[in-house]
Amino acid sequence: MKGRVGVATKYRTCLPHQRKLESLNFLSKEAKKRLKGIDSYLKHKNGRKTCRYCGISQTTFSKWLKGLKNRSKRPKTFRKSKVPLEHIFLITNLRKKYPSWSKYKLAVILKRDYGGVISPSTIGRILNKKGLIAERKTKKRRKAARRKVARKEAERYLKDLSPGALLYLDTKHLTFPAKTFYQFTAVDSKTRIKFIRVYSGASSKAGKLFLKELMKFMPFPISNIQTDNGAEFLKYFHQELERQNIPHYFSDANCPKQNSGVERVIQTSEDEFWNLKEDYTGEELNELADEWNYIYNYVRGHQSLDYLTPMEYLESLKKENKINSQLSTMI
Repeated sequence: MKGRVGVATKYRTCLPHQRKLESLNFLSKEAKKRLKGIDSYLKHKNGRKTCRYCGISQTTFSKWLKGLKNRSKRPKTFRKSKVPLEHIFLITNLRKKYPSWSKYKLAVILKRDYGGVISPSTIGRILNKKGLIAERKTKKRRKAARRKVARKEAERYLKDLSPGALLYLDTKHLTFPAKTFYQFTAVDSKTRIKFIRVYSGASSKAGKLFLKELMKFMPFPISNIQTDNGAEFLKYFHQELERQNIPHYFSDANCPKQNSGVERVIQTSEDEFWNLKEDYTGEELNELADEWNYIYNYVRGHQSLDYLTPMEYLESLKKENKINSQLSTMI
């Protein structure tokens, strides 16, 4: 009965609001703070003064008056998955069988082999919920995506525009019995002037060092550079190009034809020079590289240049430009 202090039952005596009273013995720190604020309000009957005393807003204080415990913050309506259980089962099994496959691959396989049309984003949420996403790999990919360099393709007219308008760069492994070295190669698309250097590694720091030596070697300023997508032409190498205000262009992946000029030079070096050698240190290889640079640029005639050497062809271009400039002044 409601009017009585206690009600005797078969098992025990129950007090009115006994559950609420029992919970007062386990008040949280937040509930005690609310109770202290409400006690202050009951003394002064001034809501604004209580808010200043507790350092809260009036909206928060009005919530305090409704109860000491925090109410659930769970939304009344939330997203429910409409993916069939058999598809969820297939996705989890495929991921466990092929852990390196992305959500995009799984979406294609699910549609192709099982007739299930599920978006990659939905598959990603399912994998995340099932704990099938490697957090370490995900962070690594996000970090790589943030530092990714925008790939731009060089315009075709740059190839035959002028000396230094476009240089092609590439690397080549030099395998000797004692150690493997890396040959960095650059060739000018107009004059065919070539420069090579050998390093013990193929890092972007080695690429940056090669770029500095290349700029000292070339008898004309470098306007544009095109490379493949190798790691040696990213990070420090790309940063140095940005510092020098030189545009950096990339060839398409798995498309060596776009760097055919430098590929031909590397093949020529392999056929006519390195195959004749045996085993050397890095310093000795660079001494030989200097010798080969001289032979290639000053001695060896090139069929594409009417059997002129690259340096002879450069001089003929200078004379032609000089004559053209004199004619233009006379006109």
